[in-house]
Amino acid sequence: MATDRRAGRASSRIAADLEQSGERIERLRMTVAVIAVLAVLLVAAVLWLGRAFTVDPTRRAADELTVPGWAAVTVHDETYGSRWCLGECRVRMRTWTSEGTVDDTANEYWQAVLNAGWIPADPEQCVGGLGEEGCYVRDELYLELWVVPVDCGDRYELCVGAEVTAVVAAQAALPRLAEERLAA
Repeated sequence: MATDRRAGRASSRIAADLEQSGERIERLRMTVAVIAVLAVLLVAAVLWLGRAFTVDPTRRAADELTVPGWAAVTVHDETYGSRWCLGECRVRMRTWTSEGTVDDTANEYWQAVLNAGWIPADPEQCVGGLGEEGCYVRDELYLELWVVPVDCGDRYELCVGAEVTAVVAAQAALPRLAEERLAA
């Protein structure tokens, strides 16, 4: 009978140890699951914030102008300044070469600007340029757009096409743009 008691105590102790081990394993599983979920959420937040901080708003605005392929055969970008307006605000000049006439090209870009949510700016706010098609504002951004005929080197070659230039900048950069135009 003493052996039965000892065996009963030993089996009770083993059962209690197993029960405690099972509870620890369950807590460990829950901890690992919570850490995994938090890690996934943290990575998603970092990627989302990283995109928000790395995508330049002037580039995004220029990319949103969707026109037919003939109206944007080649694209050239020039940028200067800081996107956070540290020292000098970001200014992006995007130039497209079009195979269409100046009028057809201007109509396509004018429509694209309006479709992208830009609204015409006050005429006093416009910096102006050769062949100006207009200036527009949206949020904190300013867009100036002009269309001119392509420059042909040989006067005997058939020369059809247009060149479109868009200047996209923060509205805080307007005084500097006006100074540059006066100097030019």
